[in-house]
Amino acid sequence: MRAQNNSGAQAGTLGRTLAHARAAGIGSADLRRFFGQALVSPVLTAHPTEVRRKSTIDREMEIAALLDRRERVQLTPEEAEASDEQLRRAVLTLWQTNLLRRTKLTVLDEVANGLSFYDYTFLHEVPRLHCALEDRLNAEDAQNASDGAGELGSFLRMGSWIGGDRDGNPFVTADVMRGTLRMQSTLVLRYYLDELHALGAELSLAAHLADVSEELRALAQRSPDTSPHRSGEPYRLAVSGIYARLAATALKLNVETSRQPVGEAAPYAGAEEFKNDLDILDRSLIANNSGVIARGRLRQLRRAADCFGFHLASLDIRQNSAIHERTIAELMDAAMPGTSYLALDEEGRIALLLNELRSTRPLSSGS
Repeated sequence: MRAQNNSGAQAGTLGRTLAHARAAGIGSADLRRFFGQALVSPVLTAHPTEVRRKSTIDREMEIAALLDRRERVQLTPEEAEASDEQLRRAVLTLWQTNLLRRTKLTVLDEVANGLSFYDYTFLHEVPRLHCALEDRLNAEDAQNASDGAGELGSFLRMGSWIGGDRDGNPFVTADVMRGTLRMQSTLVLRYYLDELHALGAELSLAAHLADVSEELRALAQRSPDTSPHRSGEPYRLAVSGIYARLAATALKLNVETSRQPVGEAAPYAGAEEFKNDLDILDRSLIANNSGVIARGRLRQLRRAADCFGFHLASLDIRQNSAIHERTIAELMDAAMPGTSYLALDEEGRIALLLNELRSTRPLSSGS
């Protein structure tokens, strides 16, 4: 069993961590200020020698989920028998699946492998972690009769250098980097669209049974959804309108979608506009005594949009210093012929660059 402290919080949990913070004199207000400015960015790295295939990982995850269900759920005899068969099937499939790749990975294969972890963990767990910590701090504020309760800043944002490491991999070209960014956008936009589709099915609130805000009503009226079956369901109309705009955004970014929107709509200019529309849903639900509904799928989606945007993760661009040196030398020779940047020692280069940074003229015309 895990050790417990005086508060009953288990080791390794948010409760134990916050208990340590309180013991150190760090209150919820201090933590809110800290997380409002903090940036935690785990960076996924490329491993071209990774031997585990996605097929293997999928089967391992399936087996883990089956075992977890057997531990947590009291199964009927029929369910237990079916579970045993599922487990045998998954194990046998794993045994008869090639564990090693027989072909060399391309860079985009590495990108796809890295992105597979988002389906398993990050897309769901990063928003969940923020919401769980937010709930803890809000509960602490309520207990202390503090007025600091509210949403926590999104401090955890993913990073990657898979597909951007031009220093360590000669096959990372400009086209590969474009392909990487497209794959990242494809994954996150499809996730949002799937979540919106599910959210639309959930938000079946009828206008004559639940009040809505004026901004929600206006959002619903802008929806291209003309189905008479949803005419009295403003939240569903609003969600279908958001879906249509996001689908148009995906099309603009060359991302294929699994289902078509109900009609045409203007694409979003950025992820912030998408988040603003989701916020309208949230505010309307909370203002009209439906806050518990807002705390479900909508809350997770709003937090995901804030953490992942339309890009999913920042892509680190790494380049060999020799390339930078040659590029700067070409720029200097074009702007000031005879500079001979490559012939200068380090001190001379630093002095030249500092002087150039103080100059108001552009180093390159961009033509």
